[in-house]
Amino acid sequence: MNRVAPRAEKRSRAQKRRAAVENKSGVAALTDSGWFWIVFSCGFLVRLFYLLEINSIPLFYHLAGDGRAYYEWGQRIAAGDWLGQGVFYQAPLYPYFLGFLQVVFGPNVWLIRLIQLALGAISCALIFEAGRNLFSRQAGIAAGLILACYAPGIFFDGLIEKSILDFFLLSVFLWLLSQLRSTARWSRWLALGAVLGFLGLSRENALILAAVVPVWIGLYFFESPITNRLQWAGLFFAGLLLVLVPVGLRNLAVGGEFKLTTSQLGPNFFIGNNPLADGTYVSVGKLIGEPQLEGRDAKRLAERALGRSLTAGEVSDYWLQQSWDYIRSQTGRWFALLGKKWLLVWNAREIEDSDDFYIYQQWSWLLSFLGWIIHFGILAPLAVMGIFLTAKQWRQLWVLYVMILSLATSVTIFYVFGRYRFPLVPFLALFAGAGIAAVVTLYQKKDFRSLTIGAVLALATGIVVNWPIMKVSGPGPGGYNNLANGYSKEGKIERAIETAKLAIAVEPDHGLAHFNLGNLYAALGRLDLVRPQFEQTLRVYPNYAEAHSNLGQLLAQQGDLAGAIREFRRAIELNRSLSTPYLNLGVVLVRQGRIDEALGRLEEAARLAPESAEAHYTLGSVYASQQRYDDAATAFKNAVRVKGDFAAAHQSLAHLLSLQGKKEEAIEHYQEALRLMRNQGAAKSPR
Repeated sequence: MNRVAPRAEKRSRAQKRRAAVENKSGVAALTDSGWFWIVFSCGFLVRLFYLLEINSIPLFYHLAGDGRAYYEWGQRIAAGDWLGQGVFYQAPLYPYFLGFLQVVFGPNVWLIRLIQLALGAISCALIFEAGRNLFSRQAGIAAGLILACYAPGIFFDGLIEKSILDFFLLSVFLWLLSQLRSTARWSRWLALGAVLGFLGLSRENALILAAVVPVWIGLYFFESPITNRLQWAGLFFAGLLLVLVPVGLRNLAVGGEFKLTTSQLGPNFFIGNNPLADGTYVSVGKLIGEPQLEGRDAKRLAERALGRSLTAGEVSDYWLQQSWDYIRSQTGRWFALLGKKWLLVWNAREIEDSDDFYIYQQWSWLLSFLGWIIHFGILAPLAVMGIFLTAKQWRQLWVLYVMILSLATSVTIFYVFGRYRFPLVPFLALFAGAGIAAVVTLYQKKDFRSLTIGAVLALATGIVVNWPIMKVSGPGPGGYNNLANGYSKEGKIERAIETAKLAIAVEPDHGLAHFNLGNLYAALGRLDLVRPQFEQTLRVYPNYAEAHSNLGQLLAQQGDLAGAIREFRRAIELNRSLSTPYLNLGVVLVRQGRIDEALGRLEEAARLAPESAEAHYTLGSVYASQQRYDDAATAFKNAVRVKGDFAAAHQSLAHLLSLQGKKEEAIEHYQEALRLMRNQGAAKSPR
């Protein structure tokens, strides 16, 4: 990487030496552009083959967790809701990326994944360019091909998940960084800041690099006039703010607070820093008594604790304060936790989130094969070897060392997922590629001393990063549980039950797996098996409102109305934003003849879930029994508006309209109800 104009002569000699080495190795037989397209083609074809293999996994179309949330957010954007509501809680870039693709191509998850694969392949080719600029053509080729075949990278690129943008933007960032010189145009410094700004809207902890770049400008270009260095730093920050300030203004206009990115700092910090934290996400559930701590949950729990409504910033401050209280009271234990998280960042295990790398290996021979050859536990040792073998270039490369340590630290401060540490991979691939190229050169020079030391360092690193810190070695319980949900959505209930049991076999206290298993048993009518699953869920997550609600529904079916009411009221107490407990409580109260009390609950259910046809229909039925015909008609019309093929709602509305003397309108709904019932009957009849 070149520094300043006064070193032009020295730079030229270095380039000549590099060219001589490349000519001897035969690498120069192809042009740089030729190698760019070779790396791109390799990356794309490998990813395309993988995509064809996983097309049959239930999670391909039935998205889980963040993937589903991002996709639905993208759908709302594509439908015209470009601003949304409130301060952003989750990083917004990927949902807007999905929204744009859906506007252009429609809601086609196959095509979206295909476009992501192309971005992933371009990223591999850009790392080739960065490696060529920073080290040599051989190093760039090796780095690009490593990424083209890097198993976790292939996995992340194929998900409906924002890691693809992290990978692409970091590759662009490194490519720009590798090209910057004192004679570089002002636009490149501006572009470097803008790319980091976009990266911050996808992976917020990457903004820590904004503190590294100006230090690099000040020290690396020390021979340039200070006015030049200040100008370059100013252009960099201008590009950064050019991207982030509009987001801050949007948050101010829509949510009332100026936040450059999101408001999830406090909850995310608490997830990784609390008395029961273990370095991963799932531990927070045992502390708060419910499965997750996301946007609405974080706000609801904070408001319940403080007894008042809170702004997004106040919610974040509340959770930060909870973490600081823990850190101050248990400082030694917190430092031990940081040490464990640091090791998890560098561990070979791809800690699962919504999608599990090891689950997808069961659907892809290619991912399984490459996951054995080139995974994080191989990449990190190769990178350490490369850092050692290129140590003489430390004056040109120290900024990369600092960036690697900064990104790793930024993950350690919070909590660890495989996709959270994925931004380290392009950096490590550069050094791994440089290490492989250096091995070839040193072997030709018969410098076996350096080769031996490099090999020993790689072996030692390999032992550390491949040490089994996590109890699980294959698919995790969360992965199995989400796969079970996918099978359920495909209507394969028995297969879903088998898969949920696998989740419990891996982790007997996995509360969500017990909850989903109970729901699956209920779907098959095996009510005798349902209650133990819900009760086990509540032992793990005593504050899980949905589990209380579902247990109440089971008790109502079994005739224990008092027990059902108790569970519904507990669910409402825990989470007043859920409509189902209000609806179910209203139904039970009607069965007890407590109509006036039931109406209040049913009205609240319809208010909370305006798109619930069942809530509107049930409310309309109670209104009709009270001879509140106008209110009943409105409720029934809302039911058929939400669900046009709701035959019972059409029939009830028709009967009500007939009583009101609206014969023609009643006939229309009678006819529609009859048509729907005939169609449903035909669909159920044997063929």
